[in-house]
Parts: sequence; C-alpha cells; structure tokens
Amino acid sequence: MTRLRGRSAKGTRLNSKAHFGHWGTQTFVAGLKCDGLIAPWVIDAPMNRVIFETYVETQLAPALKPGDVVILDNLSSHKSERADKAIRAQGARHGGAGPSKSDEAPQLQWCLRSLTQS
Repeated sequence: MTRLRGRSAKGTRLNSKAHFGHWGTQTFVAGLKCDGLIAPWVIDAPMNRVIFETYVETQLAPALKPGDVVILDNLSSHKSERADKAIRAQGARHGGAGPSKSDEAPQLQWCLRSLTQS
C-alpha cells in the first residue's frame, strides 16, 4: 500500500511518486480442509464466472478426493454448472451455503475449530 501522507519542510509542498504501483485488484482463492489449505491461487483481477470455472477445473478439482464436500457462498460466479460438473467428476459433492441451507455446517465448524487448536 502506498502512503497517502508524508513530511516536508515547513511551508513547502511534498512531491513524491508511488513507485511500482499498478492499482489493480488481486484475488486470492483457496480450498479449506480440516488439515490445511488446498489449491491456493492468486489472480490479478476480480473474481468472475470464467475465472472461477478455470480455478475449479485446473486447481481445485484435481486436489479433491471422493467424498469431499465443497461449500461455496452465494456469489453469482459460484453458481456455475461447469464448475459443479468438475467437482462432481472427482467424486466430491457440492454443499449449500451457510448454516441455514447446509447440513454440512457442523462439519465445517468442527474443521475450523480443529485448525485453530493446532
């Protein structure tokens, strides 16, 4: 992050440049399992459906094992048939979003507790 303020001699204006700044958006996405992160990926753009489908097909799906549950939030990019097919092709299943719609919520909370205790 570039500083917005600086110091200069009294009565003089501070002139400076923001070096190496590209002012873009970087997005970090990864899968969370009980024993750690899987398929971490950084993209130099905001998330959209095409990027999410590429992530699932090239990074997440190969890291999944049969029986794994993938829980996504309600971002519109996550509601993709192509990504769902890639997840199911690995023998994993797609869970709902949040405790009110998902029976996997207790397992997710157990997983988060086990990660914070270790």
